[in-house]
Parts: sequence; structure tokens; C-alpha cells
Amino acid sequence: MKVLLIGSKEYPFNSSKGYDKYAGGGIEKHVEKLSKYLAKEGHHPIIITRRFPGQKKFEKRGRIRIYRTGFVSNKYLRNFSYNIQAYRLAKRIIREEKPGIIHSHAVIAGYFGARLSEKTGIPMVFTPHGSVIGWRFPIRSILKRMETKALKTAKKTLFISKNAMSEMSQKTKRKALLTNAIDLDDFRSVKRTWKPIRFLFLGRLLRFKGIVHCLEAFEKLTYEFPGAEFFVAGDGEARQEAEFYSQRNSKIHYLGWVSDPENRILHTDVFILPSTERGQPIALLEAMASGKIILTSLDFIRNGRTGILVGQDVDDIFRKMLYICRNFKRLQKLGRNARKEIETKYSWHNVVKQFLMEYKSTVG
Repeated sequence: MKVLLIGSKEYPFNSSKGYDKYAGGGIEKHVEKLSKYLAKEGHHPIIITRRFPGQKKFEKRGRIRIYRTGFVSNKYLRNFSYNIQAYRLAKRIIREEKPGIIHSHAVIAGYFGARLSEKTGIPMVFTPHGSVIGWRFPIRSILKRMETKALKTAKKTLFISKNAMSEMSQKTKRKALLTNAIDLDDFRSVKRTWKPIRFLFLGRLLRFKGIVHCLEAFEKLTYEFPGAEFFVAGDGEARQEAEFYSQRNSKIHYLGWVSDPENRILHTDVFILPSTERGQPIALLEAMASGKIILTSLDFIRNGRTGILVGQDVDDIFRKMLYICRNFKRLQKLGRNARKEIETKYSWHNVVKQFLMEYKSTVG
């Protein structure tokens, strides 16, 4: 089966380093790993993505075919411009490659995938990768209309979050709840050689992800438990707050956007994400695969078993941070449990088979 994958902003992951400070994230990792394991199963992924200096417009990597296109290098236009260019390129690719299915990732690509599906008759499946609630007006209004178009046109919507599925389920008739996944080949264990308990926030610094609340809570923590550190990795609208707290508190370290997120996770103890966005972030699954203690608001974590659930207010984040610090040795078992859960439920080796079942039911 030939699968046309649209919506990924770079391939391979981290190829935009040094050019685009708003580099790829969870969607890009998801598409890279999905294509890798589709190819391992004997299928033919076709990826449309952005082109950066030194990259070819077209290349083959085994069974994977990669087409690259231009975009406007601007914070507000880069995603829209890339998707418009990808839409134009996709029309030619469809004529030449004749894919059997289109898989659109995220809202803007979902909208253009819907238009491609209507024009060509090729069925589209759509993965939202979270909701548009966290965006501000008027962008949120535009994205909401695009989201509705994608949901109504898709032959099937493949959700990776129960909450997103609940929020959007009335707008789509055919749907399935799958999961994000982790490539266990990417992870190894490291010996803990540091003394302070290290907390980590890794991802886009967007306020709805709770980063500002985390900074405020950790500053309170330093008065109660001085033997802790907080590492913040990423970039976005809350960067100024991260820089401000790191300058006035020596226990807070702002790293900027990092090119080695897996390594950063390995060298910390607690991964924290009190987000209002109800997705299933790749970084959080990577932290589970690394055996870290998880502190999050996302309820696919089993509280007290594979992590600790936390509210989205400063006081609750502070209390849970302090609880972890005072019970650190005992709570490390949560990280071991999280790793086992990744191995059984969230490895790409198993999850890709679920995607293939949904593809085949959509096409056939």
C-alpha cells in the first residue's frame, strides 16, 4: 500500500536545526516513526515536508519516498505557507505515485487533505494531534473551521487522545482511538550520577501547557526543598518567563530549544507537563520509556501506578513536586512501571499494526 503522509514540517526529525528556531516536534517524530514501521511491514510511505538548505527536493530511503517543498520562514506564516505548497505538490504526486490513501496530520494539513480527497477520490484519514482550544482568537476561529472540514471529510479520524476524541466525536462519523508510540531502539538507560532531584519541562513553551505555573511552583519549592533543580527546554510565547526565572533563581536552568531531547530526558528524574491540551505528547511517552517519574495532568497516566496526576494550578503543582522530593527513592518504582507500560502498549512494533488495520478498513 502507498500511503501519502502530509503535515510533517521536517524529515528527518531535527533537520531544521540551525535554520528554523521553531523546529519540529511530536508530529514530526510521529510521522517519521510511522513511516519507518510502515516500510518495515512492506508498505510504501510517501512524505511531503519542508525543504531546508542542503536537502534534496526528492529522495528515497529504502521504501520511503520524501518530497520537499518551500515555505515562508516566518513564525505566523511558515505552517500555512508550507501546507499550501504541499497541497500543490501533492496534486502532482497523486497523479504520478497513485497512493491508495492520504493520512493528514494536524488541523491545517487535515483541511488540505480534505480538499485533496474531494478532488481525487482518494480516501483520507485524519489524526488531529490535539485540539485548537489553546490558540488565541482569531487564529483559533480559523483553525476551528479547518478542523471541522477535516473531521467531516475524513473517511476515518484516528485519535490518539481520549479527550480529543470526546471533544470532536460529534463532528465525525467514523473514528478510532489508537495511540502515539515510541521506538524503543532510541532509548538506553544511564547511571544516575547527579545529586539534586532534576525536574524537566520539555516542549513548546506555550502557556496552555502549564510552563508558567511550573516555574512559579518550582520557585516555591526551592524554599522548602533546596536539593532540587528545574530544567526548561523549548521555545515559544513563554520564553521570556523562562528566561526571567532562570536569571533570578540559580536552581532554574533555561536551555532553549535542544537538539537532543532524548538525552535531556535521560539525565533528569521527573518529567512535568500540566497541560490543558488533552493530547498524548511524544516527549511524555519518551520520558516513560526512559523510566522517569511522570507528573502530568494527562489522564492516560495511571495515578500512583505509572505516574502522578496533578492539577493545573500553582499550589497543586508545588505540593506534588514537594511530595516527589520527599519520597523520591520510593517513587522511582513509578518510572519502572511506566517503562513496562511503554513496552507492552506503546511500542511502534505493535502500534503500527493498528494503523494498518484502520487503513485497510478505510480503503477496502
